[in-house]
Formats: sequence, C-alpha cells, structure tokens
Amino acid sequence: MPVDAHGPEVAGSPAAELSALEGVIPILVTPFAPDDSVDLEQMDSQIEFLIGVGVRWVGLGFGSEVPRLGADELRTTMEHVVEKAAGRLGVVGNAEMTSVAAGAEAVRRVRDAGAQLAMVRPSALEWASQDVLYSTFSAVAELGGLPIVVQDAPQNTGVQLAPATLARLMRDAEGVAAVKIEPPGPAPKMSLIKECLDGADGVVIGGAGGLDYLHELQRGARGTMPGPAYPELFAAVHRLHDDGDRKQAFTLFSRALPLINLCQRDMDTFLFVQKYVLTQRGVLAGARLRQPHRPVDPRLPGEIDELLDTLSLLEHFEDCGKLARR
Repeated sequence: MPVDAHGPEVAGSPAAELSALEGVIPILVTPFAPDDSVDLEQMDSQIEFLIGVGVRWVGLGFGSEVPRLGADELRTTMEHVVEKAAGRLGVVGNAEMTSVAAGAEAVRRVRDAGAQLAMVRPSALEWASQDVLYSTFSAVAELGGLPIVVQDAPQNTGVQLAPATLARLMRDAEGVAAVKIEPPGPAPKMSLIKECLDGADGVVIGGAGGLDYLHELQRGARGTMPGPAYPELFAAVHRLHDDGDRKQAFTLFSRALPLINLCQRDMDTFLFVQKYVLTQRGVLAGARLRQPHRPVDPRLPGEIDELLDTLSLLEHFEDCGKLARR
C-alpha cells in the first residue's frame, strides 16, 4: 500500500498491511463540555481539522486523558471517532492491560468499536519480569482479535520494557503491529531495539510529544504519535528527512522547539497546551481538562501566547502543511 509522510492511504481497512502504520499519527485530545462530559461535537471539529491537514491515522492514549474516562465513555468515544472518521482515517484505539484476561477484553472492546489497531498500555505490572511481560503481551495480541501497538511509556505506567523484549514482541509475537517508544530520551532506546531485531522487520513509532523526532527518524522510527495541535510540523520534518534535507528539517523543527519543550513540564501542561493551541487555531472552543487535574499555572496561557506571537507559530504550522503536501 503506498504511503507518504502522513501515513497510509485509507480505504476500507487501512491496517490490512501493518507496515502501513507510519508517519504522523496524532493522539486525539478529548474535549470536555462545561458539565465535564465528553464534547463529541468538538471531537468532530478536531477530526475534520486533522483530515484537512492531511493526517491519515489518529489514536487515543494518555494524551486523550483515557485514565480519566470511564470504560463506557472510552468505548463510546472510540465508536464515535470511528464513525466520524468514516474510512477517511485509520483509528488506533486504547486498551489497558492489567492481566491477560483484562487486556484481551479491552482489545476486543477496541475491535468492536471498529478501530483498526489497539494501543495496549500495561498497568499494575511494575513487578513483572521481562519474560512475564512478553508472555502477557503476546497472549493479549493472540486473544484480543485485533493487531496491537505495544506502548512503552514507563514514566506513565511504571513498567520497564527492555529493548530485547520489545524486539522479541515484534519478531515473534503474532499480532503485534508496532511498538510505541516514549521514555525520556527515546532515540537511543530505538537504536537498541533495532540492534536486537538484527535485521528483522519491526515498526517502531515515537511519542513523548515528538520532542526527539528528528533523531528518532535517524534511528529507524517509522513515525510519531504527537499531540494534534500542530501535526503539519512533524509531517514536514518527516518529508524533509526522507528527502535528505535534514538541515532544513532542523530549521523548521527548531522554530517550534520552545513550544514543544513547554509541553514537557508535566502531562496536564501538555494537555492544556495542545487544547489551547487548537483553540487558537479555531478547532476547539476551549482548553478545559477533566476534573480533577493539576492546577494550571496561571502564567501558562500567557507563555503560550508569547511563543505563538513572537515566533509566528500559527503561520509556521500552515507553511509546514503546504510543504508536507507538496
């Protein structure tokens, strides 16, 4: 299936070829109404925005505030995203894995919602050995009835997945479509995973807000799962990297780096920045986070505005979009 810097062409089931998962795969933010319910109308606006800038895949994850959603809410939200995408986007749903049975059931809920892949996050498994983690993920991939993306985010899950284990899952566990690597400083870990693969195929995707994306691409990453506020930036960087123009890629990326770095303070700061920028871009109606959340630093909106204005970032993102789709 032909692919470009944004990911696969979507027609019917875009995950029919697992290697098609690549490019920029934004993790949707979840908009909330004033009564703290999920605002599906604003979710629709976000999906149309992402389709309009050329995105081909979206996902749900920590950036969607999934730990703050009830099981029924998450299922309903996934179903709505799939319905709204209407074949125009591939959807990576989200599943929590506390055991084989719980993980497989969560993956089946993603399958039944109509998503093409399930991103599986381990939970309450900090104690597990690498062999136990391998066998648990492998069994969930076999029993869940849908290909999975293994999420490696120890800062959020407390679970340490070794490079050899991640490579083994891609090489030997049927149904593992990809791994998402997003511990602090992910690029060196990607190199170790590639070494452990020893020439075998494996789809490695970055995350962590895209902070290390250029170095991840050099080390064999197929794509990234950033927030949804400025996917054109990452698409342009990917395009320029593929064209061999890394100098221009660094130039484009560096202009937005202060904003990307601002997101790294903590998860709620990341969520607020993503929603705030989407609001400034006319996509969302506000930057509400679900209660309870960490108090938003009262200076944060002004800091975002200063960066957007001083660096002309909204215009920069639009220019990146034109470059990525040329």
